[in-house]
Amino acid sequence: RVREAVVSTQSTGIGVAPVDAFKPQNTFGLFDMIGNTWEWTSTVYGVDPQTKMPQYTLRGGSYVDSVDGKFNHKADVTTRMGNTADAGSDNISFRCARDATSQDIARNKKQEL
Repeated sequence: RVREAVVSTQSTGIGVAPVDAFKPQNTFGLFDMIGNTWEWTSTVYGVDPQTKMPQYTLRGGSYVDSVDGKFNHKADVTTRMGNTADAGSDNISFRCARDATSQDIARNKKQEL
């Protein structure tokens, strides 16, 4: 997925791919679970040693990372790092989510059959 996101944006430069640029790789209809941008979470990662500000957990990796970790970070569901709330970059974002409804669950079960 990381390599595909980079290839898809080469004509305009390497960058973030639109959320629906690739079909979901799962039956839940979830897009870009890793490899497009780091997902910013509300989980405290630690404290920045220089600013003493809390760092929040970023997970997953982004389009500037590699699958094997040979450059920058390893893009993987287990990859974590911290950053302060005042930091910003085009490869950091957050995920909007909602609870699944009974209709969502029924639709997913029907697709699995």
